[in-house]
Amino acid sequence: MVTHLRFNHFLVLYWVFLFFIVSGNFGSVLGIPYLFLDPVYLDQVNFWSFLIMGVVLAGFSMAFNISSYILDSFRFPFLGTLPKPFAHFCLNNSLIPLSFLIYYISRIVGFQQNMEADPGLHTLADILGLLLGYGAMLSLMFFYFTRTNRDIFKILGIQVEKVIGKPSSPKKNAFKELRRLRRSVVKVENYLSLRMKFFSARRFEKVFDRVLILRVFAQNQRNAIFIELFLFVAIISLGLFKSLPGFQIPAAASMVLLLTMIVMFTGAISYWFRTWAIGIVAALFLILNFSHLAGAFQAIYQAYGLNYEVEKAEYSIERIKKLNSAEQVAKDKEHMIQILENWQAKFEEEKPKMILITSSGGGQRSALWTTRVLQQADSVLSGELMKHTTLLTGASGGLVGASYYRDFYWQNKGAVDTKIDLEPMTRDVLNPIVFSLFVNDIFMRTGKFKFAGQEYPQDRGYAFEERLRSNLNAVDRKLIDYREPEFNAEIPMLVMNPTIVNDGRRLYLSPQPVSFFNTGTEIEGAKQQGVDFRALLKNQHADSLRFLSALRMSATFPYITPNVTLPTQPPIEIADAGISDNFGISDALTFLYVFQDWIMENTGGVTLMTIRDSEKEPEILTIGNQSLVQRLFSPLQGVYNTWDYVQTIKNEKQYDMLKSLFGEHLQRVEFEYRIANSQTSNERASLSWRLTEQETNNIIQAINDPFDQAALAKLARLFAK
Repeated sequence: MVTHLRFNHFLVLYWVFLFFIVSGNFGSVLGIPYLFLDPVYLDQVNFWSFLIMGVVLAGFSMAFNISSYILDSFRFPFLGTLPKPFAHFCLNNSLIPLSFLIYYISRIVGFQQNMEADPGLHTLADILGLLLGYGAMLSLMFFYFTRTNRDIFKILGIQVEKVIGKPSSPKKNAFKELRRLRRSVVKVENYLSLRMKFFSARRFEKVFDRVLILRVFAQNQRNAIFIELFLFVAIISLGLFKSLPGFQIPAAASMVLLLTMIVMFTGAISYWFRTWAIGIVAALFLILNFSHLAGAFQAIYQAYGLNYEVEKAEYSIERIKKLNSAEQVAKDKEHMIQILENWQAKFEEEKPKMILITSSGGGQRSALWTTRVLQQADSVLSGELMKHTTLLTGASGGLVGASYYRDFYWQNKGAVDTKIDLEPMTRDVLNPIVFSLFVNDIFMRTGKFKFAGQEYPQDRGYAFEERLRSNLNAVDRKLIDYREPEFNAEIPMLVMNPTIVNDGRRLYLSPQPVSFFNTGTEIEGAKQQGVDFRALLKNQHADSLRFLSALRMSATFPYITPNVTLPTQPPIEIADAGISDNFGISDALTFLYVFQDWIMENTGGVTLMTIRDSEKEPEILTIGNQSLVQRLFSPLQGVYNTWDYVQTIKNEKQYDMLKSLFGEHLQRVEFEYRIANSQTSNERASLSWRLTEQETNNIIQAINDPFDQAALAKLARLFAK
């Protein structure tokens, strides 16, 4: 342990990182600790998922031991006098791995009992799976070293040259190593033997030739390096089978695999370059950085259905103004009014009541919450929620939930006696994404698939979409497939508005022409606020865009679902819709403003139904004493923490102004995911694409909060006949 603290700081930091994750001190808001405490394999948390975790953690521990042995075995020359020197080294180097294993087990037991309400026998099976996987992997690794490593006793029994190979100038090289050893030796009085007894480190000190001891280390190190290369090839090979569910190991296991590779890389660099290691790493980073800058290794993430081989679409101020010209806006308005008239014709009454629904982003938490709210709202409206709704807007997970509900309504032809199943919205999405990231995207992309006549690489964007399609049992549609049912008002319109990274404008994704969202087109000097996706990429097969790709573009989560690059010149990247408006309210209000005359004249009132995965008026944050590090990052953290609040205030101002135009004709019903009165726990569900059982129950039960029950009652009153 002292040696690691003196010489191997990076190896220790990797363990500190794992301790921080498992303890909940790192990534708890994003649900990262749950990936370790509640690992999912084949949609189940069970013996097999923990068995895999045991295997990869044992592999990580062995990578730590191997790297330590390669770097530090020469500091303990007495090891060369022992039988099975590598095994003795690992045993005496087991303080950190063993401590982590014990702590990890204690955290699993506590989590499974308190968070998952898991029966004791299931928890016991989970722990047994972990220990069995851990033990099996260690046994396999030690079996290899037992069969291939030579200790000094075996060397003396047979011809040395046949085992180790005769080095050039053996005496010269040996004495050079001996001089380095004397300068770097660590004083050790005792060691723990494989019989679990303590012996003096000088037990065999005067028996063997030190030249032979050094050659024992050299041969053992070569075998250790071979194991590292084997593990590297095995991890890369997993990427070839990433499409098979059985190879999509738990997300935490994928993370540990990547960390294992980092440990091996760190050990190899330190061994080869010694004191030059930090300089070499810095040089490699600079080379990689400038290579990326020059365009090497640049891998873009594509939107499936688009044609990236044809001439790129021009993206410029002039082109945007042309697409948003007054003539085009007027034409698109006429098209939309026809849709509104088709919607009106569905009702017997002359002036039906209209609903606009907005749903906030927030990963799977928001997807499930949105579906749950729509389910309950539809119930109080006797199954007529989608019939009265003309527009769905939002961001990220909220739109995933809204689109799932809309497709369910469409598939069942609006039947009021059919209830939507919430279970598909609770299924894990994160595992295949993280697996693809760690074993495929970081190194090399393998695999291709075809959609709409085009071929695309199977990256983690593909993994996200395929997982959604599988979980929701969704029909694999194109964006344009929704044009006719939306136009005929068979289903509500759904407009997605991801953010263009290059200039902050919104990219409006809809099968309908929607340039009217740029309300400032006719005002002199007004900035163009966005652009219609289908108009911009008409020649790049915009109509063939995979609908799941459209959802992905609106749900771009940093490092998880990557930014999509479009076939434009210059290339534009697309980021999460939540950057512009995480709640979808501004687009709904713009829609009301643009068509206010028609709505006032042809409807009996309009209800803005907002679904938030957070409280609009949370408790005011108290900033207490801060450490130096906290003060260093507090300005950036403050901006991040208040971003939703800033957007909420901006939306409130827009709503107030529009309310002054509509008066009582405009009503608002707000739903908020609250936890204070939840029946299951006061812990808020994490912002992730993975929910635990406790989080799932928390979200489902949250609709019983008095605030949301009051919202349901208000909605029922507004539509009472």
